[in-house]
Amino acid sequence: MSELRVGFGERTITPSLGVDLSGYGFYLGRQAESVLDDLKVRAVLLRAGDRALLLMSCDIIGFTVEEADDIRAEIAAAIGLPRRDILLAATHTHCGPATQPMPGLGDMDAAYMKRLRTLIIEAAGEAAAAPAAAEFTYVLEAIEPLGFNRRKMNFCGVDPVLKAAIFRTAERTIYLLNYACHAVVFGRRPHVSADWPGAVVRAVEASGDRAVFFQGFCGDIDPVLQMNRWGEGTADDLRDIADLVLRRLRKAERYAVAVKEPRLAAVERRISVPLAVWDKRTIERRAAAFAKTYKQFPSADRFATDWKERALAAAPAARRAPFIPNVPVQALAVGGFRIAALPGEFFCEIGLKLGRTEGPLMPVGYANGNIGYIPMDKDFRDAADYACYCAPMFYQVFPFEPGVERMFLRETRKALLAL
Repeated sequence: MSELRVGFGERTITPSLGVDLSGYGFYLGRQAESVLDDLKVRAVLLRAGDRALLLMSCDIIGFTVEEADDIRAEIAAAIGLPRRDILLAATHTHCGPATQPMPGLGDMDAAYMKRLRTLIIEAAGEAAAAPAAAEFTYVLEAIEPLGFNRRKMNFCGVDPVLKAAIFRTAERTIYLLNYACHAVVFGRRPHVSADWPGAVVRAVEASGDRAVFFQGFCGDIDPVLQMNRWGEGTADDLRDIADLVLRRLRKAERYAVAVKEPRLAAVERRISVPLAVWDKRTIERRAAAFAKTYKQFPSADRFATDWKERALAAAPAARRAPFIPNVPVQALAVGGFRIAALPGEFFCEIGLKLGRTEGPLMPVGYANGNIGYIPMDKDFRDAADYACYCAPMFYQVFPFEPGVERMFLRETRKALLAL
């Protein structure tokens, strides 16, 4: 076996004021008026002998699979890695710029997207430039829940475990951190912020170390403070969350599992995810139902009308090919510690199911793209379910077919088994 070496790189990806911020509803006209804290892209390169992995996370809401593929391909050419060995994830902050086309949720700024790609590639290059010898440990530690199940309004289906991969070099320690909770502390504020994941990383950096945060499967998990009063989060709340996570991380480190000369591996499978393509009558009925259900929002009628036009236009082609093609399912390993990286807003229970059979595991959502919400199969029984039937309207137009949970569980386990 070969000595493990680790490199780190980062760039600031904060947008200019005036760009559309993404999330929280339709046609809000929410634009960046100030910067509470900078957005970053952070990269860690792991190298052992002739194998290497590059793990990157950006403080943005997400990428399309196509955009992520293009960026990963550019990085692969620049630093000499296969694309399958590169993980490009998003923390899913809702106080960041629009970075993927979601009608009604903010318009993308072409100049920003071009600059973002350049900065991501630069961060990757920095991480690859001079990796240093490192010792590897990992720990999975249950902490006080940061989030609650926003659909059930309780703590069922919440994953309380903080996952940390820890790399100690002679100069500093680099942490890969993972927890499942939406980055939505602030609600519809017009400022730029990396939200609570950014605050956690800054708390680690205050001691001179480095960290990269990878969002977990948080599709149905919101910060606990939103359980009481929605949208009233403050910078003090970020600091409170960061302080709790850092204290628990420091305590957990004492019990971390050491791995000598870990083997590095990566597998990526590509799958097609089936869609339920509606006929004209169903499209019209769904548009009317949406406008009625969300009538408390001023732009509900506008969104329903826009979606109906898009759905009717897209339906003929979608019926000929009723699926999203080329969806990546990635698995990576550092010794016995494994990462399942999937491109969407996966419900937390899916990560719990994988962890029970495939652990020790770090489930990473919003990875190598974002195709939308991936609910549990049972959730499709409710014809009014938001994640199953409303959110697809601004993601992929039509909903997924029931069974999408089982499909991703099956394909992810195949990828993990192939490591």
